[in-house]
Amino acid sequence: MLCQISKPSVSKMEHVDWDDLRILVAIARGGTMRAAATACDLSAPTLSRRLTELERKLGEPLVDRVPSGCTMTAFGARVLAWAEQMEDLAHKIERAADVNGGAAAHGTVRINAVEWPSYILLKLLGSFQDRLPGLAIEVLTSRRPYSLARREADIALWSECPEEGDLYVRRIGRIRFGLFGSRDYYLRHKAAIAKKEWDKLSFVGYDDRQPDHPAMQWLKTLPGAPAPSLRSSYGMGVFDGVLGGSGLGVLAQLAGDTTSDLVCVEKHIKALDQDVWMVLHPALRDSERIRTVANLIAEIFR
Repeated sequence: MLCQISKPSVSKMEHVDWDDLRILVAIARGGTMRAAATACDLSAPTLSRRLTELERKLGEPLVDRVPSGCTMTAFGARVLAWAEQMEDLAHKIERAADVNGGAAAHGTVRINAVEWPSYILLKLLGSFQDRLPGLAIEVLTSRRPYSLARREADIALWSECPEEGDLYVRRIGRIRFGLFGSRDYYLRHKAAIAKKEWDKLSFVGYDDRQPDHPAMQWLKTLPGAPAPSLRSSYGMGVFDGVLGGSGLGVLAQLAGDTTSDLVCVEKHIKALDQDVWMVLHPALRDSERIRTVANLIAEIFR
């Protein structure tokens, strides 16, 4: 009697591209298709099509699309956890390659910095350009800390010491602040400034969404000083307003000292001193590319 031996079945599941799984991670982190598309540098329709194709390959929905955003399905949450593990392994491989890539410092170094450290870097890095042959610098200015673990940046300059995470942290300096006015404004109000008749002067400050900003709290200590007549949501807006002659404003000392068009009327407001913390992923400390730039940054803020 002849027996027919059946061949083992072959899975018909199609190959899943890692780049498509990255889309799922971006959707989970961004919360919306539009935010994920921006993070992935894709158009929203393209991202939506790729997600639909990924769901077709896996045979189950991964994301519930609702008007308020996107949420993971139960299956999507499981796939997301695996995708994040894959992402973490990929970053570990990249960091290992960075450290073992040879002695020469070359490539791009991305520095995430809060506003004033970012301004100071951009202002002073040019004078050190001859010490960075083969290196390109990207300065990513943001109030939101970028993730070093996910390689959103290589080096971070924060105003507060991070309390969590496996990170190498070093305080490299301190930014001092003063009260500045444009030279023209100073000459027009020289007498009132000399007598500290703050009620006769105008000020530039931060908008109403930041009432607890240290600079705004300090301005309130000036007897009779009116609320700022020109407000901005960010420090460089204050800088531009002061430079444009709209009144007195609190600026980083170094920023104010870099132009002769500004006059400092109150030097070193000690209450506003801001520490600068340099943060690295520990796996990159031995990278010549990172070490070269990190040492230079420490020198700038020393």
